[in-house]
Amino acid sequence: MLPLVNDTQNIYIEITNLRHGGLGWELGTCLWSPKFDSSSKKAWKLMEQVKINDIILHLVKLNNHYHFYGVSKVCTKIIETRESPPLPDKWENMIPYQRINLTNFNKIPKPFPVSEIFNIYETRLRNIKNDNIEGQFYNLYQNQLRVSQRYFAICPPELYQIFDEITNFIDFTPIIKDDYYDNVPTLHEPQNPDYTPPSRVQTVVTRIIRDTKLSRNIKSEHNWKCQVCGKSILLPNGFNYSEGHHLKPLGGEHQGPDISGNIIIVCPYHHTEFDYGSIAINPITNLIEHIDPHNVFHHQQLAYTRTDVDEEFIKYHYEKRFNQL
Repeated sequence: MLPLVNDTQNIYIEITNLRHGGLGWELGTCLWSPKFDSSSKKAWKLMEQVKINDIILHLVKLNNHYHFYGVSKVCTKIIETRESPPLPDKWENMIPYQRINLTNFNKIPKPFPVSEIFNIYETRLRNIKNDNIEGQFYNLYQNQLRVSQRYFAICPPELYQIFDEITNFIDFTPIIKDDYYDNVPTLHEPQNPDYTPPSRVQTVVTRIIRDTKLSRNIKSEHNWKCQVCGKSILLPNGFNYSEGHHLKPLGGEHQGPDISGNIIIVCPYHHTEFDYGSIAINPITNLIEHIDPHNVFHHQQLAYTRTDVDEEFIKYHYEKRFNQL
């Protein structure tokens, strides 16, 4: 069952692929496009209408066929940026870009083929198309329903009802809630001078530190020391600082769990390297690997090991994140 929407919420459909834009621009974390097309027109002007709390349905191309892949909610207004995604593909060198951040991404365990949606609901979809000429995620080609060659589309209530029926059929109920990171300063993590409450952020953030209560407890148990270099940052108040890194990221398409087995303790420098896939732990040897073979930590042992770190997540990061950008 899809979430109930109120009179102030709209529903939109993103039509995309799994690459989506690369690290920091992953599927389920944001919507994005160039602001202007090659003829200097606002081809994606529809995105300017999107508001905080609107619902997004995601259609993703898998093996050359589109599937109903997941649901998320909008958490920021549209943002203009001159920062290019790592993997812009056909939209390369089209600065400026526009981006809308998302939260509560829920992936459908077994994505539902759009071709089956067309087969099951053909009559209703044709009627919806006749009543809503512009902005649909599908069109008629040689009198057959086809996915439109567009990135972003309106989802009228009648169409949302069809997707709701599909989620009931496949027993999929996404959890959509207000899930913003709440910054709570501590002696080991004092308030950053640049901190702004998440509801007011209007800048592009490509790397989010997911510092949960669990990671704080683990850091305390290990004296805030990085598992790569063994160091921590000494703060002016005399306390130490480090960060918790989720090997399988919490957000986007990864949907990793917030459990001790998925968290390693790192300094900010090595946290960045883990986030960007520059460094990893080899799941076979448990040695550090770096994309730079001359790096001082390449093929070295960890500063210290933890028995509660799960090999499953070390392997996930090594295979899915390491050296992938």
